[in-house]
Amino acid sequence: MEKKFLVTTPIYYGSGKPHIGHAFTTIMGDVFVGFKKILGNDAILLSGMDEHGQKIAEKATKANKEPQAYVDDIYNDFNHLWELLDIKFGAFIRTTNHKHCRAVQKVFSQLYKDKYVHLDTWKGLYCVQCEENYTRSSAIEHEDHQLYCKVGHKLVEKSELSYFLEISKFQKWLINFYKDNPKFIIPNERVNEIMNNFIVPGLEDLSITRTTFDWGVPTIEDKKHILYVWIDALMSYLTGLGYLTEDDHLYREFWDNDEAVKIHIVGKEITRFHGIYWPILLKCLNLKQPSKIISHGWIITKEGKMSKSLGNVVDPVEYIEKYGADALRYYLLKNIPISSDGIFSNELFVNTFNSDLANNFGNLFSRSLGMINKYNQGIIPKINIECLDKNDISLIDKVNALQKQVANFVDDFEFNKLINLLLNLSSEANKYVEDSKPWELNKQNKKDKLFNFLNIVSNVVRNLIFYLSPILKSGIKLAKEQFQFSTKDLDPKSLVNFELLNNHKVGVSKPIYERIK
Repeated sequence: MEKKFLVTTPIYYGSGKPHIGHAFTTIMGDVFVGFKKILGNDAILLSGMDEHGQKIAEKATKANKEPQAYVDDIYNDFNHLWELLDIKFGAFIRTTNHKHCRAVQKVFSQLYKDKYVHLDTWKGLYCVQCEENYTRSSAIEHEDHQLYCKVGHKLVEKSELSYFLEISKFQKWLINFYKDNPKFIIPNERVNEIMNNFIVPGLEDLSITRTTFDWGVPTIEDKKHILYVWIDALMSYLTGLGYLTEDDHLYREFWDNDEAVKIHIVGKEITRFHGIYWPILLKCLNLKQPSKIISHGWIITKEGKMSKSLGNVVDPVEYIEKYGADALRYYLLKNIPISSDGIFSNELFVNTFNSDLANNFGNLFSRSLGMINKYNQGIIPKINIECLDKNDISLIDKVNALQKQVANFVDDFEFNKLINLLLNLSSEANKYVEDSKPWELNKQNKKDKLFNFLNIVSNVVRNLIFYLSPILKSGIKLAKEQFQFSTKDLDPKSLVNFELLNNHKVGVSKPIYERIK
């Protein structure tokens, strides 16, 4: 039975240009959805822009622009990156969208009516850049005796009237929810961090409105109160699907549906907001919970965490324009695991491209086409099951085991392991060429063995093309054209049927990935 999958990226904050972290998270979502689609499921990727808040208002003023004009420009920068990466969304939401704003107001009104919010004075330290509250004990004091957030932004002291969401009432419920759903947050160490740092010490009610700026969604009950980012942005996961609007078919299909799998991909620094505030907010509204939160690590360089002051910020657009989208998509998925931070280095980037894409996959595709054209006039010969040797059988067995292994890695978002699986298969196939010595088989007129060899290599390539297609979009498109594979040839149900390619006509080989010099 066809399953439905909703995958979301964070709703990206529209205060500055996109960086490599935005690219990585969105590529992960795009690849997951791509795999689910080619395996016959209905899947969509939702993303969006969080465009309200004091930081954006201040940045717009500095840029001598109206806030809406400022976020429009940032949205265009993000949209340009998605186009370069060949990422298309099933749903996209901007928090400045009128329908979103109206829905968020309705949500606050519901919370207000159900007495989940109360008015009080908020006092404390606040990071404008991170849109985050701090206590004195959680702030970091520098040598200048000023207090800073964990990222290094200066904190400001504030006192203002605010509406609070009464999350303290849900502490026991949340603990039980984690116990009942042990795989709710992956990897598991993120749960331990949230439990030890925030839940066990005691949940404090959350300030969800501000009165000191006006760039945001005002509450209907009191226009002076602007809804705070973590209500405004988090609700985008539902308003992006049409929740509380006239057209809510995506919401009903992909969220308000017990059969739908709902997955959030976030960076580890915002996991607690999605792991604490979001489930509680949904509980207050009596709405369905997400199935899973994937919390990935940071992309760092040899100098450490990326920052403008260190001069080690990686611009994804620069890399795409220089090396192509496939190169960046592949590098990030192979080298950045979800469970820990991963290093980005130009040297490793070039080496990965040359060793994997040019020398391994690209080499196998080109030489396979070359041999089919050279030894059998561009026709993939019939396979003769009676004449298989142990090398043939070994490679066929690896192909037969592929679909289940790939599905497991995709479901666990272990794309680095998935890539290594496909890379190893390609290496095995390249070794198979050397061991089989088709040039000798041709000289000795051993047609049965030669034809089996050509058929098996072609089927390995067919499988690699299928499973690499969500990752290497432009290169695999070229490979499909060169092998003249149709949709029928790449049906997942027929991938282990080696006879499907009997007498299939291929095209001429042209380099797909050329080495970076």
